[in-house]
Amino acid sequence: MLGAEETLELTGHPVGGVCPFGLKTSLPVYLDVSLRAFDVVYPAGGSLNTSVEVPTERLFDLVAERWVDLCRLPEVSDGT
Repeated sequence: MLGAEETLELTGHPVGGVCPFGLKTSLPVYLDVSLRAFDVVYPAGGSLNTSVEVPTERLFDLVAERWVDLCRLPEVSDGT
């Protein structure tokens, strides 16, 4: 995780308002597969008190590099 200053420098948005589009620096954007359960999502709109309504699949089409499963637990080796 980035600190507040580095987040602002890289994205152009303050922590708590980091928007997946309109980024200051070209960065990969990944969407968690759990978002597919929702027809629309409300990503931050670039400030601490704004958001935008976007259909989930449209958000992916606009900004995402790929779907990822961030909630999946990593496999643990039993040492054998």
